Amino acid sequence: MGIEFVGTSPWNRISQAAATTGPRFAAIAYLGHEAPDLLNELGEGDVIVVNASEEAVTSHSTSPHAIGVLRKRGVVVKTAPGLHAKVIATAEYAVVGSANASTHSTSSNEAVVITDQKSVVREVRDYVNSIPADEITDEQLDHLYDVWQNSVPRSIVPGINGISQETGLLPHDATTVILTDTVDDDLTADELDAIADTVEHARAFPIEPMQLDHRSRSYPKNTILLRLSDQPTQILPPAVVYSPPRSIPKRKTGRYQLIRTQDNHRARKLTAINRKLTPDHRQALDRALESTYNTTSVRLAPDLAQALLACWALSLPQPPEAK
Repeated sequence: MGIEFVGTSPWNRISQAAATTGPRFAAIAYLGHEAPDLLNELGEGDVIVVNASEEAVTSHSTSPHAIGVLRKRGVVVKTAPGLHAKVIATAEYAVVGSANASTHSTSSNEAVVITDQKSVVREVRDYVNSIPADEITDEQLDHLYDVWQNSVPRSIVPGINGISQETGLLPHDATTVILTDTVDDDLTADELDAIADTVEHARAFPIEPMQLDHRSRSYPKNTILLRLSDQPTQILPPAVVYSPPRSIPKRKTGRYQLIRTQDNHRARKLTAINRKLTPDHRQALDRALESTYNTTSVRLAPDLAQALLACWALSLPQPPEAK
């Protein structure tokens, strides 16, 4: 391959390079909440150095949640307070560029160079191993969670921080709201435990599996779901799709997706919801309910979606540049 330059939106190519033969050595200064998905290839025995200083966590540039998920996978996570680099080395490729591991980076104008030149691959690996860094312990991670929870970022920095899934239910790019029927699941305790081992909860936003049956299509990540309860007299608390579809552990068939909710939200009766809606919105909701019973799910118009989310004091977020 030689050397390849990738500009604007390089994360697909970064992921492809990182998926090649390990072990993997990375130094990426800032990890957003979504970093474990962007760095899905990192696993047991791989090493990543991040900037997990109190300043980085206070500004919500580095997410303790992301660190926790990576550590649970067996990744060795170290912190170097002065780090600003963004590099990855596998046995085959080196990636050098500007991209932090965050959703905000995926929507920013980034640039990277990817190469299979053995000398560069070796130098990037040696660079990561030479960074003065300390492995993050359980006690340090607990402290970083407290720092995060007790701080509010003063400003939004493109490519680094912004509206976070650890401080609000709805991510900054959530635009689609689906009214859907619920599916009865048959997940066993062992299966639920196996699924729980794959995630690290943000404290105020529990994560749970939503089983998909043969009729259920999967939903793109960050889709907002308003789910009808078993008794079609109430709507369950809003949920945000947190993962792509996954196979149920140890089963030959069956899929699920992870969803996030907010721990202080409760189901709302349709009678109470209707009292908060205008006559036009009540009619639109009735039509959506009828369509849902016939087709399992229906996408809501933005004005109706906003009116329904307001019942839980939520609203569809605007991207930072629109504010």
